[in-house]
Amino acid sequence: MKRASLALSIALLCLVASACQRTADVIPDNLKGRVDRDLRYSDIKDHPETYRGKLMLAGGRVLSAKRTQQGIELTVLQIPLSAELIPAGPDSETKGRFVIIDRKDQVPDPAVFDDEKKRVTVVGEVLGSTTIKIDDVQQQVPELAVKHITIWDWDHRNAGYGPYYGYGYPYAWGYRGYYGYPFYW
Repeated sequence: MKRASLALSIALLCLVASACQRTADVIPDNLKGRVDRDLRYSDIKDHPETYRGKLMLAGGRVLSAKRTQQGIELTVLQIPLSAELIPAGPDSETKGRFVIIDRKDQVPDPAVFDDEKKRVTVVGEVLGSTTIKIDDVQQQVPELAVKHITIWDWDHRNAGYGPYYGYGYPYAWGYRGYYGYPFYW
């Protein structure tokens, strides 16, 4: 009985530690005290100029990525962040779109976002608003400058998101055997 209790305690501790590690990776140490963790997308959606210069967390699914004169520009469908700061909810929970500008080469290449399941969590500085075209309509959306970005890759083994390490499936999560998951040899 004591062994089972000890094993359960250790498993729970590992789970909590891994969740804390993920959160720590999303907000780097040099930005921890500067990020307004209470500032939400819904706050800046209609009046982003009011929050100009503030650092916030935002996340969602990348709809488009392109290289511009300013840097790499990402258009993101906003999705609320989980407790682990992962935009893992369904797209139907969105409150709108926003644009991220990467001027400091945080994003290696726009081609990283060719997969429709790529999601990001960004520590961004609110720049104000910009105009994007959605279908045939021009719309004002918030614009953020990237201070730090975490690119989440779909984990095919666990059916969830994990950090992207620069290699596509199946290599991002290690070698899975000749036939791949779930057919190991």
